[in-house]
Amino acid sequence: MSEKNDWLTVAAIGLLAMCVVTFDHEALGHGGACVALHGRILVLSSSIFRCDRYSPLIDAAGPMTNILCGLIALAVRLIVPPRLIKLRLFLVLVTAFSFFWEGGYLIHAMHHQNGDLYSVARWWLGTVTLFERWLGAALGLALYLLSARLTARALLALWPQAKMARSVARTAWLSAAIGAALAAFAYTGGLNGDLQGALLEIGVASFPLLFIPFRKQPPPNGNSVAVIVRSYPVTILALAVYALFVATLGRGLT
Repeated sequence: MSEKNDWLTVAAIGLLAMCVVTFDHEALGHGGACVALHGRILVLSSSIFRCDRYSPLIDAAGPMTNILCGLIALAVRLIVPPRLIKLRLFLVLVTAFSFFWEGGYLIHAMHHQNGDLYSVARWWLGTVTLFERWLGAALGLALYLLSARLTARALLALWPQAKMARSVARTAWLSAAIGAALAAFAYTGGLNGDLQGALLEIGVASFPLLFIPFRKQPPPNGNSVAVIVRSYPVTILALAVYALFVATLGRGLT
């Protein structure tokens, strides 16, 4: 068996995870809350959402859905058999993209005093003081660092050699970041806002995937490490899901 993971299949898994996490935040979270509150969706894209009514529940629903999605993926991964390495990697990436997005977003929201989470804080607290902004940013940083630790440990559990684990993480990150950016180019409402959001939420937020894990460790007992072999069904599934993603959230629904 080759000791190298198939980059095409790893990239496909990264692309699929990006689509799922973005859908969870924008469509299932914000969109679902808007509809549940008898609102009408005005704009729904890969990084922009507007409803015809305001509710802090709608603002909170996107981040909370991503956190829930990440937790579910984390729990499921713990019971998935080790031989299902492609599924385990997909679940690792769903958790990573979800947690990095929301941890980074909370820091960004408290610093710039805007965005979903800042709106929720302002509704809840009235006036968000400097101390409360720092506290919110600290919580975001804690989630961000926890995400990095969980992801590094999960990758090392799949590939004890850190170099191989980093190669997988970088390939998945590159695929997800490029996929998110290209989908934003399809947005019919203007490029700047959607592209910036897509780059921040996936590419910039999850940049630790370029560097983790750090620790070096040889394969256990001298045995060969399991690798991801080329899977055309996985690649075809990812491309089909991505095509649907571009045609809907990428272009934007109004």
